[in-house]
Amino acid sequence: MTSDDAYRLSPWRMLSGSPLRFLFSSYPWRAVAYTIISLALGWTVFMAYVVIVLLPFAPAWSILLGRIERQRVRMLRMAAIADPHPAVTGSFGARARARLAEPVTWREVVYSLALAAFAPLATLGLLIACVLTGGFAAAPLVVAAGGQMSIGPWQLETPQEAWRVVPVALPLFILTLYLFGAAAAIVASIAAGLLGPREEELAAQVADLRSSRGTLVGSFEAERRRIERDLHDGPQQHLVGAVMHLGEIAQDSDDPATRAHIETAQARVERALAELRDTVRGVNPRVLDDHGVEAACAELGGPVLVRVIRGPGWIPGRRLPGETERALFYTASEAVTNAAKHGGASTVTIEFAEAAGVVSMTVTDDGCGGAVPAAGRGLAGLVERAATIGGESHRRQPGRRADRPSLVRVGPRVTPSACPAGRRPH
Repeated sequence: MTSDDAYRLSPWRMLSGSPLRFLFSSYPWRAVAYTIISLALGWTVFMAYVVIVLLPFAPAWSILLGRIERQRVRMLRMAAIADPHPAVTGSFGARARARLAEPVTWREVVYSLALAAFAPLATLGLLIACVLTGGFAAAPLVVAAGGQMSIGPWQLETPQEAWRVVPVALPLFILTLYLFGAAAAIVASIAAGLLGPREEELAAQVADLRSSRGTLVGSFEAERRRIERDLHDGPQQHLVGAVMHLGEIAQDSDDPATRAHIETAQARVERALAELRDTVRGVNPRVLDDHGVEAACAELGGPVLVRVIRGPGWIPGRRLPGETERALFYTASEAVTNAAKHGGASTVTIEFAEAAGVVSMTVTDDGCGGAVPAAGRGLAGLVERAATIGGESHRRQPGRRADRPSLVRVGPRVTPSACPAGRRPH
Protein backbone atom coordinates (compact mmCIF):
# COMPACT_ATOMS: atom_id res chain seq x y z
CA MET A 1 0.00 0.00 0.00
CA THR A 2 1.37 3.43 -0.92
CA SER A 3 1.40 6.37 1.45
CA ASP A 4 -1.30 8.05 -0.63
CA ASP A 5 -3.56 5.01 -0.33
CA ALA A 6 -3.03 4.84 3.44
CA TYR A 7 -4.48 8.32 3.93
CA ARG A 8 -6.84 8.44 0.99
CA LEU A 9 -9.85 9.60 2.98
CA SER A 10 -8.38 12.01 5.55
CA PRO A 11 -6.08 14.96 4.80
CA TRP A 12 -5.80 15.62 8.53
CA ARG A 13 -4.34 12.17 9.09
CA MET A 14 -1.76 12.88 6.41
CA LEU A 15 -0.78 16.11 8.13
CA SER A 16 -0.55 14.46 11.55
CA GLY A 17 1.31 11.40 10.30
CA SER A 18 4.95 10.80 9.51
CA PRO A 19 6.67 13.91 8.06
CA LEU A 20 8.67 11.74 5.66
CA ARG A 21 5.51 10.05 4.43
CA PHE A 22 3.90 13.46 3.99
CA LEU A 23 6.85 15.08 2.16
CA PHE A 24 7.53 12.16 -0.17
CA SER A 25 3.92 11.65 -1.17
CA SER A 26 1.91 13.51 -3.78
CA TYR A 27 -0.28 15.12 -1.12
CA PRO A 28 1.75 18.37 -0.64
CA TRP A 29 1.56 19.18 -4.34
CA ARG A 30 -2.08 18.19 -4.52
CA ALA A 31 -2.69 20.46 -1.53
CA VAL A 32 -0.85 23.35 -3.19
CA ALA A 33 -2.93 23.00 -6.36
CA TYR A 34 -6.15 22.56 -4.37
CA THR A 35 -5.43 25.61 -2.20
CA ILE A 36 -4.54 27.86 -5.15
CA ILE A 37 -7.82 26.94 -6.86
CA SER A 38 -9.66 27.47 -3.56
CA LEU A 39 -8.15 30.95 -3.22
CA ALA A 40 -9.07 31.80 -6.81
CA LEU A 41 -12.67 30.68 -6.23
CA GLY A 42 -12.73 32.44 -2.85
CA TRP A 43 -11.55 35.75 -4.30
CA THR A 44 -14.11 35.42 -7.11
CA VAL A 45 -16.92 34.94 -4.62
CA PHE A 46 -15.50 37.72 -2.42
CA MET A 47 -15.61 40.14 -5.36
CA ALA A 48 -19.16 39.05 -6.16
CA TYR A 49 -20.29 39.66 -2.58
CA VAL A 50 -18.38 42.82 -1.68
CA VAL A 51 -17.50 44.67 -4.87
CA ILE A 52 -20.23 43.82 -7.37
CA VAL A 53 -22.87 43.30 -4.63
CA LEU A 54 -24.59 40.30 -6.20
CA LEU A 55 -25.93 39.04 -2.88
CA PRO A 56 -29.49 38.42 -4.21
CA PHE A 57 -28.04 35.90 -6.67
CA ALA A 58 -26.03 34.07 -4.00
CA PRO A 59 -28.11 30.86 -4.14
CA ALA A 60 -27.57 30.55 -7.90
CA TRP A 61 -23.79 30.74 -7.89
CA SER A 62 -23.58 28.88 -4.58
CA ILE A 63 -25.35 25.88 -6.13
CA LEU A 64 -22.86 25.94 -9.01
CA LEU A 65 -19.95 26.33 -6.60
CA GLY A 66 -21.27 23.40 -4.56
CA ARG A 67 -21.30 21.15 -7.62
CA ILE A 68 -17.68 22.07 -8.35
CA GLU A 69 -16.50 21.64 -4.76
CA ARG A 70 -18.13 18.23 -4.29
CA GLN A 71 -15.98 16.87 -7.10
CA ARG A 72 -12.88 18.98 -6.44
CA VAL A 73 -12.11 17.26 -3.13
CA ARG A 74 -10.98 14.32 -5.24
CA MET A 75 -7.78 16.30 -5.85
CA LEU A 76 -6.89 15.42 -2.23
CA ARG A 77 -7.60 11.72 -2.84
CA MET A 78 -10.88 12.06 -0.93
CA ALA A 79 -14.09 10.46 -2.07
CA ALA A 80 -16.39 12.80 -3.97
CA ILE A 81 -19.10 14.34 -1.77
CA ALA A 82 -22.59 13.05 -2.53
CA ASP A 83 -25.03 15.62 -3.92
CA PRO A 84 -28.05 16.02 -1.57
CA HIS A 85 -30.10 17.88 -4.19
CA PRO A 86 -33.02 15.75 -5.43
CA ALA A 87 -33.95 15.84 -9.08
CA VAL A 88 -36.57 18.47 -9.91
CA THR A 89 -38.67 18.97 -13.01
CA GLY A 90 -41.05 21.59 -14.32
CA SER A 91 -40.69 25.17 -15.43
CA PHE A 92 -37.74 27.37 -14.51
CA GLY A 93 -39.76 29.09 -11.81
CA ALA A 94 -40.89 25.78 -10.31
CA ARG A 95 -37.33 24.46 -10.25
CA ALA A 96 -36.05 27.70 -8.70
CA ARG A 97 -38.68 27.59 -5.94
CA ALA A 98 -37.88 23.95 -5.25
CA ARG A 99 -34.16 24.69 -4.95
CA LEU A 100 -34.75 27.68 -2.65
CA ALA A 101 -36.86 25.47 -0.37
CA GLU A 102 -34.05 22.94 0.06
CA PRO A 103 -31.85 23.33 3.18
CA VAL A 104 -28.75 22.25 1.24
CA THR A 105 -29.06 25.35 -0.97
CA TRP A 106 -28.59 27.62 2.04
CA ARG A 107 -25.74 25.48 3.33
CA GLU A 108 -24.10 26.09 -0.05
CA VAL A 109 -24.60 29.83 0.47
CA VAL A 110 -22.93 29.54 3.88
CA TYR A 111 -20.05 27.66 2.25
CA SER A 112 -19.59 30.37 -0.37
CA LEU A 113 -19.51 33.01 2.41
CA ALA A 114 -16.99 30.95 4.36
CA LEU A 115 -14.79 30.54 1.27
CA ALA A 116 -15.01 34.29 0.57
CA ALA A 117 -13.92 35.05 4.14
CA PHE A 118 -11.19 32.41 4.11
CA ALA A 119 -9.54 33.56 0.86
CA PRO A 120 -8.11 36.94 2.05
CA LEU A 121 -6.84 35.54 5.36
CA ALA A 122 -5.27 32.45 3.78
CA THR A 123 -3.76 34.51 0.97
CA LEU A 124 -2.04 36.83 3.48
CA GLY A 125 -0.64 34.00 5.57
CA LEU A 126 0.56 31.88 2.67
CA LEU A 127 2.02 34.91 0.87
CA ILE A 128 4.11 35.78 3.92
CA ALA A 129 5.34 32.19 4.18
CA CYS A 130 6.23 32.06 0.47
CA VAL A 131 8.03 35.43 0.58
CA LEU A 132 10.09 34.41 3.60
CA THR A 133 11.02 31.07 2.04
CA GLY A 134 11.90 32.66 -1.26
CA GLY A 135 13.83 35.46 0.43
CA PHE A 136 16.14 33.11 2.34
CA ALA A 137 16.61 30.85 -0.69
CA ALA A 138 17.43 33.77 -3.02
CA ALA A 139 19.64 35.71 -0.59
CA PRO A 140 22.92 34.95 -2.46
CA LEU A 141 21.42 36.11 -5.76
CA VAL A 142 20.19 39.36 -4.20
CA VAL A 143 23.57 40.14 -2.61
CA ALA A 144 25.49 39.13 -5.75
CA ALA A 145 23.39 41.56 -7.75
CA GLY A 146 24.68 44.37 -5.58
CA GLY A 147 21.79 44.62 -3.19
CA GLN A 148 21.56 44.30 0.55
CA MET A 149 19.23 42.23 2.70
CA SER A 150 18.04 42.96 6.18
CA ILE A 151 16.81 40.16 8.38
CA GLY A 152 15.75 41.77 11.60
CA PRO A 153 18.82 43.42 13.14
CA TRP A 154 21.19 41.57 10.77
CA GLN A 155 22.50 42.97 7.52
CA LEU A 156 23.63 40.65 4.72
CA GLU A 157 26.30 42.50 2.71
CA THR A 158 28.61 39.74 1.39
CA PRO A 159 27.88 36.50 -0.52
CA GLN A 160 29.38 34.49 2.37
CA GLU A 161 26.89 35.98 4.81
CA ALA A 162 24.07 35.35 2.35
CA TRP A 163 24.97 31.67 1.89
CA ARG A 164 24.88 31.15 5.67
CA VAL A 165 21.13 31.87 5.76
CA VAL A 166 20.19 29.72 2.77
CA PRO A 167 19.76 26.52 4.89
CA VAL A 168 17.00 28.33 6.79
CA ALA A 169 14.92 28.18 3.60
CA LEU A 170 14.57 24.38 3.88
CA PRO A 171 12.56 24.28 7.17
CA LEU A 172 10.62 27.30 5.96
CA PHE A 173 9.80 25.46 2.73
CA ILE A 174 8.62 22.42 4.70
CA LEU A 175 6.57 24.69 6.96
CA THR A 176 5.02 26.33 3.88
CA LEU A 177 4.04 22.93 2.48
CA TYR A 178 2.36 22.10 5.77
CA LEU A 179 0.54 25.44 5.70
CA PHE A 180 -0.77 24.67 2.21
CA GLY A 181 -1.77 21.20 3.42
CA ALA A 182 -3.60 22.67 6.43
CA ALA A 183 -5.36 25.23 4.25
CA ALA A 184 -6.49 22.49 1.85
CA ALA A 185 -7.68 20.30 4.73
CA ILE A 186 -9.65 23.19 6.22
CA VAL A 187 -11.45 23.94 2.96
CA ALA A 188 -12.12 20.26 2.27
CA SER A 189 -13.47 19.73 5.81
CA ILE A 190 -15.80 22.71 5.49
CA ALA A 191 -16.97 21.41 2.12
CA ALA A 192 -17.61 17.93 3.50
CA GLY A 193 -19.49 19.37 6.49
CA LEU A 194 -21.70 21.81 4.60
CA LEU A 195 -22.12 20.31 1.14
CA GLY A 196 -22.67 16.68 2.06
CA PRO A 197 -26.10 15.11 2.65
CA ARG A 198 -27.68 15.02 6.10
CA GLU A 199 -29.29 11.89 7.51
CA GLU A 200 -32.81 13.03 6.68
CA GLU A 201 -31.76 13.92 3.13
CA LEU A 202 -30.21 10.48 2.67
CA ALA A 203 -33.40 8.92 4.03
CA ALA A 204 -35.48 10.93 1.54
CA GLN A 205 -33.23 9.85 -1.34
CA VAL A 206 -33.47 6.21 -0.25
CA ALA A 207 -37.27 6.52 -0.07
CA ASP A 208 -37.34 8.01 -3.57
CA LEU A 209 -35.14 5.23 -4.90
CA ARG A 210 -37.31 2.57 -3.31
CA SER A 211 -40.42 4.19 -4.73
CA SER A 212 -38.99 4.42 -8.24
CA ARG A 213 -37.64 0.89 -8.00
CA GLY A 214 -41.02 -0.35 -6.85
CA THR A 215 -42.65 1.42 -9.79
CA LEU A 216 -40.24 -0.23 -12.20
CA VAL A 217 -40.81 -3.63 -10.63
CA GLY A 218 -44.57 -3.11 -10.82
CA SER A 219 -44.33 -2.19 -14.49
CA PHE A 220 -42.15 -5.21 -15.14
CA GLU A 221 -44.59 -7.53 -13.40
CA ALA A 222 -47.54 -6.04 -15.31
CA GLU A 223 -45.68 -6.64 -18.57
CA ARG A 224 -44.89 -10.18 -17.42
CA ARG A 225 -48.59 -10.86 -16.82
CA ARG A 226 -49.46 -9.40 -20.22
CA ILE A 227 -46.97 -11.70 -21.93
CA GLU A 228 -48.34 -14.69 -20.03
CA ARG A 229 -51.88 -13.80 -21.03
CA ASP A 230 -50.91 -13.30 -24.67
CA LEU A 231 -49.08 -16.62 -24.78
CA HIS A 232 -51.96 -18.42 -23.13
CA ASP A 233 -54.67 -16.90 -25.32
CA GLY A 234 -52.67 -16.89 -28.56
CA PRO A 235 -49.96 -19.45 -29.48
CA GLN A 236 -51.01 -21.94 -26.82
CA GLN A 237 -54.60 -22.10 -28.08
CA HIS A 238 -53.41 -22.40 -31.67
CA LEU A 239 -51.11 -25.29 -30.76
CA VAL A 240 -53.93 -27.07 -28.93
CA GLY A 241 -56.09 -26.68 -32.03
CA ALA A 242 -53.23 -27.97 -34.23
CA VAL A 243 -52.81 -31.06 -32.02
CA MET A 244 -56.55 -31.83 -32.22
CA HIS A 245 -56.61 -31.24 -35.96
CA LEU A 246 -53.64 -33.55 -36.52
CA GLY A 247 -55.32 -36.19 -34.40
CA GLU A 248 -58.48 -36.00 -36.52
CA ILE A 249 -56.43 -36.26 -39.74
CA ALA A 250 -54.57 -39.29 -38.38
CA GLN A 251 -57.84 -41.04 -37.54
CA ASP A 252 -59.27 -40.35 -41.01
CA SER A 253 -56.17 -41.58 -42.85
CA ASP A 254 -56.11 -45.15 -44.12
CA ASP A 255 -52.45 -45.10 -45.15
CA PRO A 256 -50.27 -46.45 -42.29
CA ALA A 257 -47.21 -44.52 -43.49
CA THR A 258 -49.13 -41.25 -43.71
CA ARG A 259 -50.68 -41.88 -40.30
CA ALA A 260 -47.24 -42.51 -38.80
CA HIS A 261 -45.95 -39.21 -40.19
CA ILE A 262 -48.97 -37.35 -38.88
CA GLU A 263 -48.62 -38.92 -35.42
CA THR A 264 -44.94 -37.96 -35.38
CA ALA A 265 -45.86 -34.39 -36.24
CA GLN A 266 -48.58 -34.47 -33.59
CA ALA A 267 -46.07 -35.64 -30.97
CA ARG A 268 -43.68 -32.83 -31.87
CA VAL A 269 -46.46 -30.26 -31.61
CA GLU A 270 -47.46 -31.71 -28.23
CA ARG A 271 -43.84 -31.38 -27.03
CA ALA A 272 -43.78 -27.79 -28.23
CA LEU A 273 -47.08 -27.20 -26.43
CA ALA A 274 -45.66 -28.70 -23.22
CA GLU A 275 -42.57 -26.49 -23.45
CA LEU A 276 -44.72 -23.44 -24.09
CA ARG A 277 -46.83 -24.26 -21.03
CA ASP A 278 -43.66 -24.56 -18.95
CA THR A 279 -42.56 -21.18 -20.29
CA VAL A 280 -45.91 -19.61 -19.49
CA ARG A 281 -45.82 -21.14 -16.03
CA GLY A 282 -42.37 -19.64 -15.47
CA VAL A 283 -43.37 -16.21 -16.76
CA ASN A 284 -46.35 -15.80 -14.44
CA PRO A 285 -47.73 -19.00 -12.91
CA ARG A 286 -51.47 -18.89 -12.31
CA VAL A 287 -51.11 -20.93 -9.15
CA LEU A 288 -49.03 -18.11 -7.65
CA ASP A 289 -51.88 -15.64 -8.10
CA ASP A 290 -54.56 -18.12 -7.09
CA HIS A 291 -53.02 -20.02 -4.18
CA GLY A 292 -49.87 -18.21 -3.10
CA VAL A 293 -46.14 -18.74 -3.00
CA GLU A 294 -46.23 -21.98 -1.00
CA ALA A 295 -48.39 -23.76 -3.58
CA ALA A 296 -46.43 -22.28 -6.49
CA CYS A 297 -43.10 -23.47 -5.07
CA ALA A 298 -44.54 -26.94 -4.63
CA GLU A 299 -44.94 -27.14 -8.42
CA LEU A 300 -41.25 -26.37 -9.06
CA GLY A 301 -38.96 -29.23 -9.83
CA GLY A 302 -38.45 -30.81 -13.21
CA PRO A 303 -35.19 -32.78 -12.96
CA VAL A 304 -35.01 -32.42 -9.15
CA LEU A 305 -37.35 -33.28 -6.30
CA VAL A 306 -38.69 -30.18 -4.55
CA ARG A 307 -40.01 -30.44 -1.00
CA VAL A 308 -41.86 -27.52 0.62
CA ILE A 309 -41.96 -27.53 4.42
CA ARG A 310 -43.49 -25.17 6.97
CA GLY A 311 -41.07 -23.69 9.48
CA PRO A 312 -41.72 -21.91 12.79
CA GLY A 313 -44.43 -19.26 12.67
CA TRP A 314 -45.58 -20.09 9.14
CA ILE A 315 -49.35 -20.49 8.73
CA PRO A 316 -50.53 -22.93 6.02
CA GLY A 317 -52.07 -21.09 3.10
CA ARG A 318 -50.38 -17.84 4.15
CA ARG A 319 -50.81 -15.05 1.58
CA LEU A 320 -48.37 -12.19 1.22
CA PRO A 321 -48.39 -8.97 -0.81
CA GLY A 322 -48.18 -9.68 -4.54
CA GLU A 323 -44.68 -8.25 -5.02
CA THR A 324 -43.41 -10.23 -2.04
CA GLU A 325 -44.88 -13.49 -3.31
CA ARG A 326 -43.43 -12.95 -6.76
CA ALA A 327 -39.99 -12.10 -5.36
CA LEU A 328 -39.98 -15.22 -3.19
CA PHE A 329 -41.23 -17.46 -5.99
CA TYR A 330 -38.72 -16.30 -8.59
CA THR A 331 -35.92 -16.50 -6.03
CA ALA A 332 -36.91 -20.09 -5.28
CA SER A 333 -37.21 -20.85 -9.00
CA GLU A 334 -33.73 -19.45 -9.70
CA ALA A 335 -32.30 -21.35 -6.74
CA VAL A 336 -33.84 -24.64 -7.94
CA THR A 337 -32.49 -24.03 -11.46
CA ASN A 338 -28.99 -23.30 -10.12
CA ALA A 339 -29.09 -26.38 -7.90
CA ALA A 340 -29.95 -28.62 -10.86
CA LYS A 341 -27.73 -26.91 -13.43
CA HIS A 342 -24.58 -26.13 -11.45
CA GLY A 343 -24.76 -28.21 -8.29
CA GLY A 344 -25.96 -31.57 -9.56
CA ALA A 345 -28.56 -31.66 -6.79
CA SER A 346 -31.26 -34.31 -6.63
CA THR A 347 -33.40 -32.80 -3.85
CA VAL A 348 -34.23 -29.19 -3.00
CA THR A 349 -35.99 -28.21 0.23
CA ILE A 350 -37.86 -24.91 0.53
CA GLU A 351 -38.78 -23.85 4.06
CA PHE A 352 -41.07 -20.93 4.91
CA ALA A 353 -41.00 -19.33 8.36
CA GLU A 354 -41.98 -16.09 10.06
CA ALA A 355 -40.75 -14.33 13.18
CA ALA A 356 -41.37 -10.76 14.38
CA GLY A 357 -43.00 -9.75 11.11
CA VAL A 358 -40.11 -11.03 8.99
CA VAL A 359 -40.94 -13.79 6.52
CA SER A 360 -37.99 -15.97 5.61
CA MET A 361 -37.63 -18.52 2.84
CA THR A 362 -34.72 -20.91 3.03
CA VAL A 363 -33.80 -22.97 -0.02
CA THR A 364 -31.45 -25.88 0.67
CA ASP A 365 -30.14 -28.46 -1.78
CA ASP A 366 -27.91 -31.51 -1.57
CA GLY A 367 -25.67 -30.48 -4.46
CA CYS A 368 -22.01 -29.55 -4.47
CA GLY A 369 -22.39 -25.87 -5.38
CA GLY A 370 -20.50 -24.33 -8.26
CA ALA A 371 -22.66 -21.39 -9.35
CA VAL A 372 -20.68 -18.16 -9.55
CA PRO A 373 -22.43 -14.82 -8.93
CA ALA A 374 -21.96 -12.29 -11.74
CA ALA A 375 -23.65 -9.06 -12.71
CA GLY A 376 -26.80 -9.68 -14.68
CA ARG A 377 -26.80 -13.40 -13.89
CA GLY A 378 -29.03 -15.53 -11.68
CA LEU A 379 -27.29 -15.32 -8.30
CA ALA A 380 -26.81 -11.57 -8.57
CA GLY A 381 -30.47 -11.30 -9.52
CA LEU A 382 -31.46 -13.02 -6.26
CA VAL A 383 -29.91 -10.20 -4.24
CA GLU A 384 -31.45 -7.50 -6.45
CA ARG A 385 -34.93 -9.05 -6.34
CA ALA A 386 -34.81 -9.33 -2.54
CA ALA A 387 -33.76 -5.68 -2.28
CA THR A 388 -36.80 -4.53 -4.28
CA ILE A 389 -39.09 -5.65 -1.46
CA GLY A 390 -36.89 -4.39 1.36
CA GLY A 391 -35.45 -7.81 2.10
CA GLU A 392 -32.04 -9.43 2.10
CA SER A 393 -30.65 -12.47 0.35
CA HIS A 394 -27.88 -14.60 1.84
CA ARG A 395 -26.12 -17.40 0.04
CA ARG A 396 -23.84 -20.17 1.25
CA GLN A 397 -22.11 -22.65 -1.02
CA PRO A 398 -19.90 -25.41 0.40
CA GLY A 399 -17.61 -25.66 -2.64
CA ARG A 400 -17.25 -29.26 -3.74
CA ARG A 401 -18.21 -30.92 -0.48
CA ALA A 402 -21.29 -33.04 -0.77
CA ASP A 403 -21.79 -33.43 3.00
CA ARG A 404 -22.93 -29.80 3.47
CA PRO A 405 -25.96 -28.36 1.67
CA SER A 406 -26.04 -25.19 -0.39
CA LEU A 407 -28.35 -22.58 1.06
CA VAL A 408 -30.14 -19.42 -0.08
CA ARG A 409 -32.13 -17.37 2.44
CA VAL A 410 -34.43 -14.44 1.67
CA GLY A 411 -36.05 -12.38 4.42
CA PRO A 412 -38.48 -9.56 3.52
CA ARG A 413 -40.39 -7.73 6.25
CA VAL A 414 -44.19 -7.80 6.04
CA THR A 415 -47.03 -6.52 8.18
CA PRO A 416 -48.48 -9.53 10.03
CA SER A 417 -52.03 -8.20 10.26
CA ALA A 418 -52.11 -7.40 6.55
CA CYS A 419 -51.59 -10.95 5.33
CA PRO A 420 -54.19 -13.40 6.64
CA ALA A 421 -54.13 -17.02 5.54
CA GLY A 422 -55.87 -17.73 2.28
CA ARG A 423 -56.15 -14.07 1.24
CA ARG A 424 -53.73 -11.76 -0.49
CA PRO A 425 -53.50 -8.29 1.05
CA HIS A 426 -54.06 -5.29 -1.20
